[in-house]
Amino acid sequence: MEQTSARPAYRRVAEEIRQKIKSGFFVGGSRLATEVELAGQFKVSRHTIRLALKQLVDEGLIDQIQGSGTYVRGQPQVEGRYVRSIGSLDDLTMWPGTDMEVIEPFKTRIDASVAARLQLGYVEVDTAVVLRKFEGEAFVITRHHVDPALGRKLRESGIPSNGPGTVIGAAEKFLVDPVAGVQQSITAFNAGEDIAAPIGASVGDAVILIERLYYDTAGKLVEFTESFFNPRRYTYRVDLHRRGRGG
Repeated sequence: MEQTSARPAYRRVAEEIRQKIKSGFFVGGSRLATEVELAGQFKVSRHTIRLALKQLVDEGLIDQIQGSGTYVRGQPQVEGRYVRSIGSLDDLTMWPGTDMEVIEPFKTRIDASVAARLQLGYVEVDTAVVLRKFEGEAFVITRHHVDPALGRKLRESGIPSNGPGTVIGAAEKFLVDPVAGVQQSITAFNAGEDIAAPIGASVGDAVILIERLYYDTAGKLVEFTESFFNPRRYTYRVDLHRRGRGG
């Protein structure tokens, strides 16, 4: 199944399970087969199954309960709205079911404020602008800022490119040390024409602004992003867990 078309296998698996949920074949509260069993049914790898299930979790169709299994939710997500569930740093490197559209590739510019956020020690930064779409409609526009040296490598490698994937996920292979964490802030922002038009909002609408600073295992800041979301097309959900307690 994984080699039958150019469409990613996990999307085909997710679509088949999605249709069974919406048709009532899988009713709310029912437990799905295990990853191993699903991999056998669809003749794909367990990794493909994990990606498919992650997409359905983000869409609000299923819940995964550690130590128990995967269960169908009673209420699917609102039509046309992308629901994203964040539970780990790894989740930030995946946007299942979405595609990027490059508005501006990485190019060097002068921006002392952004350079200071990245603690560069100079005023030059490389910036790219990307739209992300779900079911053909853009719901977020993101400005990606990196050190010019990294920006040059990404530009020469054709990153970012139209289609699935993430900038930070593609950029990590060029880093000396892997990404270890991210600092995040969320605020409301009144959109101007440059933000509103691409994501289907009106000028002056309140949009969600999420700023993220990614850092590597050495503590170096490697990317600063500014993402502007249309709240009518996007839901941000965070899965929080209690820290383990010593005996």
